[in-house]
Amino acid sequence: MSAARNIDSWQQVESRQDFAAYLRRLAADCEQACSDPDPYSPTAEHWTHGSINNFLWGWVRLLGSRIDGTDLLHEQAPGRPGWQGLAYQLDTVRTTPPGFNCVLADAGTAPNEVDTVRDLRMYAATLATDFARDQRERRAQISRGERAGHGGGWAHSTPYDWLGAWAAWVGANSPLHAQLEPVTWRSVALQLSAAKIYE
Repeated sequence: MSAARNIDSWQQVESRQDFAAYLRRLAADCEQACSDPDPYSPTAEHWTHGSINNFLWGWVRLLGSRIDGTDLLHEQAPGRPGWQGLAYQLDTVRTTPPGFNCVLADAGTAPNEVDTVRDLRMYAATLATDFARDQRERRAQISRGERAGHGGGWAHSTPYDWLGAWAAWVGANSPLHAQLEPVTWRSVALQLSAAKIYE
């Protein structure tokens, strides 16, 4: 087995393993940015989001149409996103302001319903809404003096832990992982679904 490549930018991503390495890099950068007390440090300026919820709403905004009706992602990743196209999206999302949309917040889209970039947008909104609900329930449990763990919820509450879990899951090898090739909007949704609960 060959050694893992050191991936410094989305342009270097060529495979699933490269994408996993890129996710690990993003997680490390995010952890450093979120723990840096100086909001003007070079690392902190590359991360707009301090929460999974805001990261997902930033992705919703990125996946949406621009004011002129054209899609940014259609130009950058037409058809299927590919590993590099997906890495490009995450790189861009790091600095994309959240785009909360009350209509999409109630989309209730399941990962197996995702076929297009618009479906992935609705699924990202579903996840963002679900994450916010999960965090409210967790805080309520803690305020009642109950243990905050519960089955089926989000395994992680920080973007860097979530990105790290996504990296670990997507970098693993099993028969299920063969379904990730080629990268489709649905396989991205399946990755997000797995990262939500993977520890």
